[in-house]
Amino acid sequence: MAITDQQILKKIILESEQALENGRIREHAKAIHALTELLLEKEAPSLSTSIDEVEWRKIVGETPKKTNEKVDVAKENSDSLLDF
Repeated sequence: MAITDQQILKKIILESEQALENGRIREHAKAIHALTELLLEKEAPSLSTSIDEVEWRKIVGETPKKTNEKVDVAKENSDSLLDF
Protein backbone atom coordinates (compact mmCIF):
# COMPACT_ATOMS: atom_id res chain seq x y z
CA MET A 1 0.00 0.00 0.00
CA ALA A 2 1.48 3.33 -1.07
CA ILE A 3 1.41 6.34 1.19
CA THR A 4 -0.09 9.37 -0.49
CA ASP A 5 1.08 12.95 -0.13
CA GLN A 6 -2.22 13.86 1.53
CA GLN A 7 -1.65 11.22 4.23
CA ILE A 8 1.79 12.61 4.95
CA LEU A 9 0.48 16.18 5.10
CA LYS A 10 -2.35 15.15 7.47
CA LYS A 11 0.22 13.47 9.71
CA ILE A 12 2.33 16.66 9.70
CA ILE A 13 -0.74 18.67 10.77
CA LEU A 14 -1.53 16.13 13.49
CA GLU A 15 2.03 16.26 14.81
CA SER A 16 1.87 20.08 14.87
CA GLU A 17 -1.39 20.07 16.81
CA GLN A 18 -0.03 17.52 19.30
CA ALA A 19 3.09 19.65 19.81
CA LEU A 20 0.89 22.63 20.70
CA GLU A 21 -1.21 20.56 23.10
CA ASN A 22 1.35 18.63 25.12
CA GLY A 23 4.39 20.90 24.84
CA ARG A 24 6.86 18.24 23.66
CA ILE A 25 7.81 20.41 20.72
CA ARG A 26 11.25 18.93 20.06
CA GLU A 27 9.88 15.38 19.78
CA HIS A 28 7.14 16.42 17.37
CA ALA A 29 9.51 18.64 15.38
CA LYS A 30 11.72 15.61 14.72
CA ALA A 31 8.68 13.66 13.53
CA ILE A 32 7.64 16.55 11.27
CA HIS A 33 11.18 16.77 9.92
CA ALA A 34 11.15 13.06 9.04
CA LEU A 35 7.76 13.39 7.37
CA THR A 36 8.83 16.38 5.29
CA GLU A 37 11.96 14.55 4.15
CA LEU A 38 9.79 11.62 3.12
CA LEU A 39 7.54 13.96 1.18
CA LEU A 40 10.47 15.64 -0.56
CA GLU A 41 12.11 12.30 -1.44
CA LYS A 42 8.95 11.15 -3.16
CA GLU A 43 8.84 14.28 -5.33
CA ALA A 44 12.52 14.56 -6.20
CA PRO A 45 13.55 12.83 -9.42
CA SER A 46 16.34 10.36 -8.99
CA LEU A 47 19.52 11.51 -10.66
CA SER A 48 21.97 9.16 -12.21
CA THR A 49 25.50 9.92 -11.06
CA SER A 50 27.24 7.93 -13.76
CA ILE A 51 27.62 8.92 -17.38
CA ASP A 52 28.58 6.41 -20.00
CA GLU A 53 31.39 7.17 -22.43
CA VAL A 54 29.12 8.05 -25.37
CA GLU A 55 27.21 10.64 -23.33
CA TRP A 56 30.46 12.10 -21.99
CA ARG A 57 31.86 12.48 -25.50
CA LYS A 58 28.66 14.23 -26.62
CA ILE A 59 28.93 16.68 -23.72
CA VAL A 60 32.63 17.33 -24.21
CA GLY A 61 32.40 17.37 -27.99
CA GLU A 62 35.03 14.74 -28.67
CA THR A 63 34.72 12.22 -31.42
CA PRO A 64 35.52 8.63 -30.49
CA LYS A 65 38.91 7.35 -31.63
CA LYS A 66 39.01 4.26 -33.74
CA THR A 67 40.66 1.28 -32.09
CA ASN A 68 41.72 -0.48 -35.27
CA GLU A 69 45.35 0.49 -34.70
CA LYS A 70 47.84 -2.35 -34.35
CA VAL A 71 49.64 -2.59 -31.04
CA ASP A 72 53.34 -3.39 -30.91
CA VAL A 73 53.46 -6.44 -28.65
CA ALA A 74 57.18 -6.02 -27.94
CA LYS A 75 56.54 -2.56 -26.44
CA GLU A 76 53.52 -3.75 -24.46
CA ASN A 77 55.42 -6.66 -22.82
CA SER A 78 58.37 -4.65 -21.55
CA ASP A 79 60.15 -5.77 -18.36
CA SER A 80 60.42 -2.29 -16.90
CA LEU A 81 58.22 -1.40 -13.91
CA LEU A 82 57.96 2.17 -15.16
CA ASP A 83 56.37 1.24 -18.49
CA PHE A 84 52.65 1.66 -18.34
